[in-house]
Amino acid sequence: MAKFFRSRATIDIPPVVVIGLGRFGTALSHELMDNGVEVLGIDVGDKAVREQVAYLTEALIADGTDPEALKQLGIEEVERVVVAIGSHLEASILTASNLVEMGVKDIWAKADSEAHARILSQIGVHHVVRPERDTGRRVAHLLSGDFQDFAEIAEGYGVTKLSAPAAVVGKPLDPADVWKNYRVQLVSVRQGQGQWVPLEAGAELRRSDLIVAAGSPADLEKFSRC
Repeated sequence: MAKFFRSRATIDIPPVVVIGLGRFGTALSHELMDNGVEVLGIDVGDKAVREQVAYLTEALIADGTDPEALKQLGIEEVERVVVAIGSHLEASILTASNLVEMGVKDIWAKADSEAHARILSQIGVHHVVRPERDTGRRVAHLLSGDFQDFAEIAEGYGVTKLSAPAAVVGKPLDPADVWKNYRVQLVSVRQGQGQWVPLEAGAELRRSDLIVAAGSPADLEKFSRC
């Protein structure tokens, strides 16, 4: 595989190979690079590679469905590979299958449907991600305007950023009481443009304060309106 340079890492992992430089693969690659992770980007299209060559550690034209092409690049030596091919089902599955057969230790792959995700899991992909589905779920909880951000981090459990609801404003805070009444855990607070700090018992919140809370999506929705 191509020789990588080392950069200062905030995400401390070895180089990552991203196969497929569409929107998802490009966004992922840039985020990794911004956090000091070296990225080898691979795509079958010369246009996609030309557009990314200046932003990645290296970008190469290669066909992930061709096992010999992957072997020539030394992909079996890489610890983590992401198959960022979503819309081309056959190419995604063949590429992932090649990586499994090569013994890559940590394979991530994008899926565009439940059937796609099921097949990827069945052939041995270690992590299957559904970015469109996850984004759809996130946006559904932002539409009301009560949440400023939302992420479902496990089935039935999410984290949200929101303005402090009226029920916890203007009086000493009791996190245990909030949990008892609303089944929501209060995590942190930011006042104005200040830093995020842990939310502690006895703190007094203002309506303009931003807080981070965790719980089931349904409980968080109810809490935001209390």
